[in-house]
Amino acid sequence: MKNLKFRLIVMNFLEYAVWGAYLICMGRYLAEHGMGTHIGIFYSIQGIVSIFMPALMGIVADRWIPAQKCLSLCHCMAGLLMAGAGIYGLSAGDAVQFGPLFTLYAFSVAFYMPTIALSNSVAFNALVKGGFDT
Repeated sequence: MKNLKFRLIVMNFLEYAVWGAYLICMGRYLAEHGMGTHIGIFYSIQGIVSIFMPALMGIVADRWIPAQKCLSLCHCMAGLLMAGAGIYGLSAGDAVQFGPLFTLYAFSVAFYMPTIALSNSVAFNALVKGGFDT
């Protein structure tokens, strides 16, 4: 059972470590590539999608897909889209444009925001099944 607790600790740590890893450097990257006026839009989209995407994915997880699979699907989609944004940024160099970068980033964040709630749901379910006090 210690293994379960350790895995849940790692899951929760990585959930917020990944989020913090790109948030702290995004503003600087945008400013260095001529998109300083758009920094607020990039940060605002997280708040906007966090209003409706966790509820939407929660409905999907409750009705059609188990929460663990929905969590992995959302992580995979968010990771692929964020990797796409990174690849686009690297390949475009100084010619990076707002439209493609923002689109990739917005969809990535739209899939990442539900993972916070889904990871808590999965953790509580695992703790209950493991016989731990939640």
